[in-house]
Amino acid sequence: MKAVVRTVLAACVWVSLSQAVVVSAQEALPEQQITDLNQLLESVREAQRQQQARNAQREQRFLRDKQQQQELLTQSRREFERNKQQNQPLLAVTESNAAQIESLQTQLEEAVQEMGDLASTFREFSGDFSAVLQDSMISAQFPQRREQLQELASATTHPSIDEIQALWVLLQEEMTEAAQITTFETPVVQPNGSATVRNVLRIGPFSAFSDGEFLRFVPETGELLVLSRQPAARYREAANEFAQQPGVVSSITLDPSRGSLLGMLSYTPSLRERIDQGGMIGLIIIGLGTLGMLMACWRGVYLGAVYFRIRSQLKNLQAPKASNPLGRVLKSVEGIDLHDDELLQLKLDEAVLAEMPALERGNGVIKLLAATSPLLGLLGTVTGMILTFQAISLFGTGDPKLMAGGISQALVTTVLGLVVAIPLLFSHSIIAYLSRSMIQRLDEQCAGVLARSAEEQERAR
Repeated sequence: MKAVVRTVLAACVWVSLSQAVVVSAQEALPEQQITDLNQLLESVREAQRQQQARNAQREQRFLRDKQQQQELLTQSRREFERNKQQNQPLLAVTESNAAQIESLQTQLEEAVQEMGDLASTFREFSGDFSAVLQDSMISAQFPQRREQLQELASATTHPSIDEIQALWVLLQEEMTEAAQITTFETPVVQPNGSATVRNVLRIGPFSAFSDGEFLRFVPETGELLVLSRQPAARYREAANEFAQQPGVVSSITLDPSRGSLLGMLSYTPSLRERIDQGGMIGLIIIGLGTLGMLMACWRGVYLGAVYFRIRSQLKNLQAPKASNPLGRVLKSVEGIDLHDDELLQLKLDEAVLAEMPALERGNGVIKLLAATSPLLGLLGTVTGMILTFQAISLFGTGDPKLMAGGISQALVTTVLGLVVAIPLLFSHSIIAYLSRSMIQRLDEQCAGVLARSAEEQERAR
């Protein structure tokens, strides 16, 4: 195609040069002097012949150039077809490469998307597992894994094979150690803040025990802390036996909440703290209850002893003893004529009335204390609610701790009043029953004496 263009340009240049020659010839004609019409005619004819000759030459050159252009066009077409034939396989290869590149690009995008999903899943799981390890008691035995897992969770690049395998190892280690009962040495923090290295018995991720004391794991610092308030002695003894007999099946206390329940012991008020929450009214209730129970115990022991003495006297009524009320009643009528019924009855009534105060002494006080204790508890409840409303009026309801003191006093005094009143009521009922039964026994025996006196009078008649 380029050769054809060059040929056309050459032809145009040649035509322009021919026109310039004609103009120069025409310009040369006026140089001749024309004097008549014949000369002008001859001159015109000569110019026409010259022009015709030039046109013939131009036509020949044009035909020759046209033939050359046709040959060049044919040659260019042959060359184009040949280049087309040569470029056809390359075009197929190019199209094949383009299709392959598109397929590889799609695979690359899918791989990048999968890697992104894997990275986000890895980071998310690492973060969740890091929180689990931080709360796990096993971290006290392997403190270095916390830092390792935090590095895995905080990385921003795509996870490598080594990082994935490291996370897998940590997960497998946690699963394996959760089923182990092992002993290891680690610093243990005392309640006063000092730390000592101890031999710790760890039972899975649930409980830790050392030197007769239960330990609590602190996730924030990764340390084991001695509980300021230990469980009951029986639980500590069972843990000691378990630690001293490895490999032997025995019982031990476990905390299924992984230390939360044991940790709550530190916040659970003791009996002394509960009593202090009741305030002055609570102390008064406890004092009255103690006094009432002491009186009830004293009266119960006294009446029990009198009961057994009366039973012993009933077996031998002919020989009354002054060590029991029945014996004293019977001795009061000794030497009195049995035929004098009126005097006999008066003496018996006098003796029974003299014994009744000793048998009924203290019953009214116990009953009074039993009735007063709930009233004092109600007084403490009202006082506690007054303190609560005062705290609300001064500080509002934003902080429940400000109201806890009044509510605790209200509830504790109520409980103390009921706890004191219930056993005192039972004790009063038992003591009153014993005293009434013995007084009834004395009345029965007095009636028996009078009956025997009446029988003897009938026999005498």
